[in-house]
Amino acid sequence: MLLLCLAVISLIASSLCAAVPARDSVSELQSVSTISTRNKLLLISFDGFRWDYDQDVETPNLDKMAQDGVKAAYVTPPFLTITSPSHFTMLTGRYVENHGVIHNMWFNTTTQEKKQYYDAQFVDSYWDNGSLPIWITAQRQGLKTGSLHFPGTAPTYTGETVMVRQVEPRFYNHSNETDWKMNIDKVIGEWFHKNDLDFVTLYFGEPDLAGHEYGPDSPERRKMVQQVDRTVGYIRNKIRDHGLTDRLNIIITADHGMSKVLRGGQVEEIILSKIPGFSFRDIQFQLLDYGPVGMLLPKEGMLEKVYKVLKVSHPHLHVYKKEKMPARLHYSNNPRLLPLILIADPGYIINGFFPVNYNKGEHGFDNEDMDMKAFFRAVGPDFKKAVAVDPFDLVNVYPLMCHLLGINPEINDGHLKHTKHMLVSTISEENYQMEVLIGLSALAGFLVLVFIIAISCSMWKGTRA
Repeated sequence: MLLLCLAVISLIASSLCAAVPARDSVSELQSVSTISTRNKLLLISFDGFRWDYDQDVETPNLDKMAQDGVKAAYVTPPFLTITSPSHFTMLTGRYVENHGVIHNMWFNTTTQEKKQYYDAQFVDSYWDNGSLPIWITAQRQGLKTGSLHFPGTAPTYTGETVMVRQVEPRFYNHSNETDWKMNIDKVIGEWFHKNDLDFVTLYFGEPDLAGHEYGPDSPERRKMVQQVDRTVGYIRNKIRDHGLTDRLNIIITADHGMSKVLRGGQVEEIILSKIPGFSFRDIQFQLLDYGPVGMLLPKEGMLEKVYKVLKVSHPHLHVYKKEKMPARLHYSNNPRLLPLILIADPGYIINGFFPVNYNKGEHGFDNEDMDMKAFFRAVGPDFKKAVAVDPFDLVNVYPLMCHLLGINPEINDGHLKHTKHMLVSTISEENYQMEVLIGLSALAGFLVLVFIIAISCSMWKGTRA
């Protein structure tokens, strides 16, 4: 009888111990329980906002947002660090080689046709390449979504478009603060408040343009950052005015940073036509003159010749066969990439026949370069307050957004583990410890009681023998 009672005690103890989740499991449960009731989400991108742009100018509204929410040291964008590829990584959680939007430009190597950034937005087949943006995924799971000017808004994906959208006009003034406010009024007052949308993406073309035209260290760029800061304040005020503060999470980030371009007597510029042994007669198709990265399709039988000439042509030019690209860049395994990929060091740009790019600031450089890092802020009911977090990759914003929206993500290259520490938990650390202590105390008391009963049973049986 005693052995039977002890066996029962062991079985009960094992079951109760198994019922107490491991610490890691509780952490995951806390993450899941963060979204007990789904809140709305606004993703905002300020194009080209480098991670340190708030350090040389007063930004009271961004500072207040950090006090009320989360600030990351920086986020690392995907390579290629330019607008369309990076924004589509935000929307899909995929590296550029996986989602296939490999450049701002669409091109056809057979017809020699090229479409610049704006026209490329309307080439459905370029964007609809097997990776679904989060709008479509959310809509399929019952949410209402919208997008204003965000790259990738115009195309149709497997027969669907984002539910509510506004595509920027061809000759849009991306710097007009009055237009910014009108767009914010539409998103906050109409889309979220009146139409009750669940998720919206909102894009601003600055301070990218100021950084290009005047350089990242210029007074003009600093002035534009102040405009961005005022806009952040305007956004938060509008959210408050419409009673959305406790129902709307905001993520503000950027697609890349900006680096100063070196020219004149400072450097020996990279001009391919002046390289001894190189000839454009050996090239079938080229994508050059758009910054620090270029791609070449040599004519049949010319690849090795072109590669060997360019490989040793300039100390600040790196030339790769696409299959030999550094794996960390995730920019090789896609048929749209041309056989030769050229990457310049920070400060340098790649010119074809002669210089045509006279920007004072550029991006597109290696994403490990600090000038390419972007800023990140988040605030809302599901984010902790006054928390500074370590850097993380921009690809991880996608699973974070899916979690906030309570939707099942598509296959992606990010992971929630890199961002979930930003989120509030319905079970605090103190509550967890208290619950464990109470559980263990109850278990111990129960086992003592069972043991006393078992001994009593044994003694009673002995007196009857």
